Amino acid sequence: MTAGAGTVSKSLSSQSELKASSDSSAVVNNCTTETGTDAEEDLFRCPPGSYLNNTDAEVLAKKARLQSLQNTLGLMGYLSNSREEYKAEYTTRGYATYESPVWLKPEECQTLPDEEWTAENNEWYYQYQPDHAPTYITKQRYTDYEFEFHDNWKVASTSFSSYFPCEYGDHETVNEAEGIPEGYKVVAATRYPMSRFVSAVGELLERSMNHYCPSGYCQTKDSFDNETLWKLQHQTTWYPLMCNETKLVYNETGLRWETVPKCHFDYEKFPEILTAFVHDKKCNYYFYASEHFVSQSAFVTQNDGCAHDIDTIIRLEELDEGLDEVAAKLGKTMSCTMGDSNSASNKPGGLPSESMTYELLEKIPTLMKDLCMIYAQDFICFDYDLPAECEGLF
Repeated sequence: MTAGAGTVSKSLSSQSELKASSDSSAVVNNCTTETGTDAEEDLFRCPPGSYLNNTDAEVLAKKARLQSLQNTLGLMGYLSNSREEYKAEYTTRGYATYESPVWLKPEECQTLPDEEWTAENNEWYYQYQPDHAPTYITKQRYTDYEFEFHDNWKVASTSFSSYFPCEYGDHETVNEAEGIPEGYKVVAATRYPMSRFVSAVGELLERSMNHYCPSGYCQTKDSFDNETLWKLQHQTTWYPLMCNETKLVYNETGLRWETVPKCHFDYEKFPEILTAFVHDKKCNYYFYASEHFVSQSAFVTQNDGCAHDIDTIIRLEELDEGLDEVAAKLGKTMSCTMGDSNSASNKPGGLPSESMTYELLEKIPTLMKDLCMIYAQDFICFDYDLPAECEGLF
């Protein structure tokens, strides 16, 4: 794929143009491994499946919007990034996501927050977020009812993990890479993209400032160790805005000026901090717990190779209807209720609430627009309305 405006060769100016040039393969998952421009263009589509009552026409229309978006990004001067290539799954999965190297991003994103530090440490750490669900995530595969549930972080994952065993009984916990057994349905959950992003910001602030994770104060089991904050200092642009002090220190080379973390959350700097969060996701930088910002389109597929069809998407905003749909498809009468967990009231505090973060986003339309472009696939594929600030973007 070449850079810039020519990245997507064909103009997809209308949905009818796409429909006229497409055959029936457009509505099923095409897990091509070809590298030509046309094959790459075909990767800009939704996760496969008939979820949310998708018809063939709707699948084609969504694909047209995603391909047209790539044309728009190319005209904006956005580029593909060869530095993101490692562990990319889009060619074998059959569709790309924002985290895939072929998804166009600003040229500035090819420069990392601290290139010198990266050059010294890139043997050990990712530079950009891979384009799939975390390899250590697990999914629930049920025994008496032939389906498995795919977790999606920041989408009530703790509550779902309690609800489904109550409702459907015995299950196995299996690695995300395992294939789906023949005849099994796939269920996943999604959330309004802006709300999920705001929740992820809160999660990272709690972890980095209060050292507090969903199950309590962060420990090794949360992948939190004595290097976590050091890495955040060099892998992000948002953390140094809160934890940054230059002072004379002694180290192995003697006395020198060095930046060391000294943390304080300044509410007056919150617009700058939030802008940095958006920037780092826009650039797809990898950092501790950055998986919480990974697009939901990447999370819903949890199997190696060609993506399995998704049978049911439970939108968190329509929880009861989604749970009813799953029960109806599995021939089950519902008997359990889904509770709430990971409540903000259990956390140390001293940081902006989700409502405060959302209100600030709404006051900065450029950030809202950036997030709409970042999570365009989730808006389009999971039938979420764009906020007013983003109307007409794609």
